Amino acid sequence: MKCTYACNVEQVNQNRYEFDDDGRNTFHEHKLIELKHYIECLKEECGAWYDGRCHYSDIKGV
Repeated sequence: MKCTYACNVEQVNQNRYEFDDDGRNTFHEHKLIELKHYIECLKEECGAWYDGRCHYSDIKGV
């Protein structure tokens, strides 16, 4: 079972700029690329695991 509560996140920021003939910035584009690598369920080692099951979805607002 893959865990949605505990995962490794890899983030990459990409920036692209365009300049006019006078060297002034005319355009800026920013992208945040995020990759989530889900890990196997940690069960008893996880804070969302109690009473023999995962309670992550029981957390209010999730």
